[in-house]
Amino acid sequence: MILADDLKADLPMTIANGVQTSTIKVWGILKASYDGDTEAVKRFVDDCPELAYAQYNYTPPIHFAVREGHADLVEYLLFECGAHDPSYKTYPFLDSLETIATERGYGRIVQMLVRYAADPGLQKYSGDNGDIHYERTDEQIAFQKAVNKVETRKVESILREHPEWTLDNTYFWGEGILCMPAKGNHREMMRLLMSFGASVPRILKWAPAYYFERYDQAEFLMENGMDPNTMSWHGVTLLHNAAWKGWVDRAKLLIDHGAELDPLEDEYRSTPLGYAARWGHLEMVQLLLNAGADKTRAGAEWSTPLMWATTKGHKDIARILE
Repeated sequence: MILADDLKADLPMTIANGVQTSTIKVWGILKASYDGDTEAVKRFVDDCPELAYAQYNYTPPIHFAVREGHADLVEYLLFECGAHDPSYKTYPFLDSLETIATERGYGRIVQMLVRYAADPGLQKYSGDNGDIHYERTDEQIAFQKAVNKVETRKVESILREHPEWTLDNTYFWGEGILCMPAKGNHREMMRLLMSFGASVPRILKWAPAYYFERYDQAEFLMENGMDPNTMSWHGVTLLHNAAWKGWVDRAKLLIDHGAELDPLEDEYRSTPLGYAARWGHLEMVQLLLNAGADKTRAGAEWSTPLMWATTKGHKDIARILE
């Protein structure tokens, strides 16, 4: 769990029921939930009940409590706070919390989630929240709009007065000032911003959708200094994302630019090879093995590539890994 740039500043944030809080407090309760610090979570909730359901990047405290196996904290968030929407799916992988708990062998937590889902009277919250209010001057807002509209001359004029704005990674929802030009593959705008010091942030929430959606876009960014080990705040690297999506071309690109083959992330305690095995991408499995990926590396017994292939029914992949 990594502290992202847009959570480092003490910015106003809107959570459930329109309640105003701050990024510092939202990070605080998410980190306490990750750590299983029930007493700290209770202090946050006593101060502001809606913090029990506060989200960053579509991720509420219950996500971490379940994922990390903190059963007592799960019980508190469910039955005392009502802080779970049973329709919730993890972002971006769209698994239910029941799936997460089952895969990890957290039987007590699975039972609590099922019992909670069966009783709508317990459920106090639903939907998404967590809008961060970035405090910008009118000129900074105009700068971001000009970048978004690909108004190259206007952007250049502004940057001659404020070159330091390219270094602020909180632009475009914390994805960096290159985010929208990268999404649109606007090379001239990206080159201009880079000439004033802009770079792709190393921690991103939406890298597959904005920076790596197409091969030519990804190739340009790699050739212009994007870190091949860029990752999400859950430790999911670009190579993990390529393995999940089955993007063989972008996986080759990342490997050619020095991406680590066997990093472990938090969500599934898996390597990119584990992702390829879990989601059944045979060609990706073969690519990673040929590149030298470790077929036994994992963060838990249940998250080895072979276990994923076996439990998800990908027999052809299981045979290769055996």
